[in-house]
Amino acid sequence: MTMADVPAGLRLCRAARWNQTERDWRHFLTAAPDGALVAEEGGNVVGTVATLPYGAFTWISMVLVDPAARGKGVGTTLLHRGLELIPDGVSPRLDATPAGEVLYRKLGFAGEYGLERWFLDARSPRIALPGPTARQLQPGDWPAIQEMDLRAFGASRADLLQRLAAEAPEYARVVDDGPGLRGYLFGRHGHVRDHLGPMVAAGQETARALLDSCLASVPARAVFMDVPDDQQAFRRFLLAAGFAVERPFLRMHRGILSAPGQPSLVYGIAGPEFG
Repeated sequence: MTMADVPAGLRLCRAARWNQTERDWRHFLTAAPDGALVAEEGGNVVGTVATLPYGAFTWISMVLVDPAARGKGVGTTLLHRGLELIPDGVSPRLDATPAGEVLYRKLGFAGEYGLERWFLDARSPRIALPGPTARQLQPGDWPAIQEMDLRAFGASRADLLQRLAAEAPEYARVVDDGPGLRGYLFGRHGHVRDHLGPMVAAGQETARALLDSCLASVPARAVFMDVPDDQQAFRRFLLAAGFAVERPFLRMHRGILSAPGQPSLVYGIAGPEFG
């Protein structure tokens, strides 16, 4: 895949009703110029797959097939070709839909933890609760953010976080009550809704403060958020805030995952496409 194929990738995203934008596609091709592939039929792009290298593991995403080409093995072929791009000793990771999970398990993938996509369109009035407060990210916050993100995610994704902060600064927020950083939130603009994440926090009160601050700053925008199933207290807060569940995912990997991160710190992922 090259930059010239981005319009075709966007066409497949729109056909699948996915949320990615041109900037998202360009991120894949900038971060890993040889890491995305297209399938062609009759000179037309009918499928895509993208990989993002994160050191000890590589993220696999954007397995898209034109509706007219489905049922021909295009997606399976692309997935196999994408896996071939990953060096030996590097574990592939991905977030699978229930339908995709069946295929991935056949290929040797194992589950890590469940996720659910939550969405918010209409806003419900809420009573502000006492607790930590969030503020907008400042340049001096980056060293602490990168250190905490490395612990939470298991690998450096500084380029992605800096891109999110630059493109959607209204979502870039931190909580630093006490002796150091307690949590942070980023977001990005999407085709269907804006996407909130990643959100990393030392506890659910910090996560709540980040989300409350964010929603207060952009009260008219519809948003997505992909939340780990284990964050039960935060999920109850989402319900109270008016969010609803759209669909589940399952985080999966194959082989030995030497850098799993610290999932207990994760309250929202960057998205199935980015990890």
